Amino acid sequence: MRLDLEAKSFGPRQVLGTLTLSVTRGERLAILGPSGIGKSTLLRILAGLDRQYQGQLQGAERLAMVFQEAVLLPWRDAVANITLPTGCDATTARDWLSEVGLEGHETKFPRQLSVGQQRRLALARAFAAGPDILLMDEPFASLDAATAARMLALTDALLNRTGAGAVLVTHDPAEARTLGALALHLGGCPARFQKD
Repeated sequence: MRLDLEAKSFGPRQVLGTLTLSVTRGERLAILGPSGIGKSTLLRILAGLDRQYQGQLQGAERLAMVFQEAVLLPWRDAVANITLPTGCDATTARDWLSEVGLEGHETKFPRQLSVGQQRRLALARAFAAGPDILLMDEPFASLDAATAARMLALTDALLNRTGAGAVLVTHDPAEARTLGALALHLGGCPARFQKD
C-alpha cells in the first residue's frame, strides 16, 4: 500500500499536507503526534473510508481495521460479531476467539463482556478477516495500563504469527516500540511527517 498525499482539507482548513507513506505485509508503522493533528484522518484515508483528498492511494492489499472503540454489533453474539463482518465460518470465528483468550464466551453478547474482552473480540474480528495490513486507531487508549500492555503483547504475537503488516495510530511512543514499529511523527499546520 502506498499513499502519495497532496492535501486533505475540511472545508477551508487544510489538515494534512504533502506526505508519502508506504507499508507492505510484515512491515509495521506507527503514526504519532498530538491530539487533533490528523492521525485518525490519515488512517481513514488509508482504510478507504475517506476519499475526499488530493493525492493517490495505491495497493490491492486486504485490510482490516481496529477502531478506538470496539464497534461491535450489540444484538449479535461473539461468534456472529466475527462471521457477519468478515464472511468467515463459525469454526474460524471460534478459533480466533480462542486465540485472543475468549474461549467459552462464544455465545455472549457485547454487553456481557468487559471493555477489555470487547477489545479482544474486535481484534479477533480484524484477524479473522485475513488482512495483509492491520490498521489500528488508538485501540488501547481507554484501557487501564495492565490491560493495554496485555493487548499490545497479544497484538504483537498475532502479527508475528500471521505475518500481517500494521499501521498504528497512537500518541504513545512506548506502544510503537512494543510493536517494533517504525515511528512517523506528524506535526505542523498542515500536518506533515517531521524528521526526528
